[in-house]
Amino acid sequence: MRQSWWKILCVILLIYTVVAGFLLSVPAREILHESIRNLYFHVCMWFSMMILYTVSVIYSVKYLRFQRLKDDVYAVNFAKVGTLFGLLGYATGIVWASYTWTEYASSTQIFREPKLLGAAIALLVYFAYFVLRGSITDMDKRARISAVYAIFAYAMLFPTIWILP
Repeated sequence: MRQSWWKILCVILLIYTVVAGFLLSVPAREILHESIRNLYFHVCMWFSMMILYTVSVIYSVKYLRFQRLKDDVYAVNFAKVGTLFGLLGYATGIVWASYTWTEYASSTQIFREPKLLGAAIALLVYFAYFVLRGSITDMDKRARISAVYAIFAYAMLFPTIWILP
């Protein structure tokens, strides 16, 4: 029980988020209508992505310091789950934007909207991380190079999401 408290907490928080997102009252806004409920999902996914990428870069630094392959495995798996949350956050952001802009986000709008463009660049940087990992066959070399790349990818994450837009 001592080691699974966080799993129980996670399930409770997920149940609360789904119930609150669909059933609790939300402020009535003229342009957003009921799409403001997306706030329960979209924002949480982006913050989860940032936390998971932060943990991934911590494990990458630990790998470079101690040369344990276990740290590399943790780093890549945290980055994978962070990318999943990033994709889900991006998708819910496009849905939210489609109601805010009163039309679906087309490819031309993605290049005009700085927030969507910055998020796309951040996700593409992490996709390149996975391509880099897949292109190197030697385990030690792959772990070392991808750990260095993960640090630079993390350094690009916050400017592309928060500062540039």
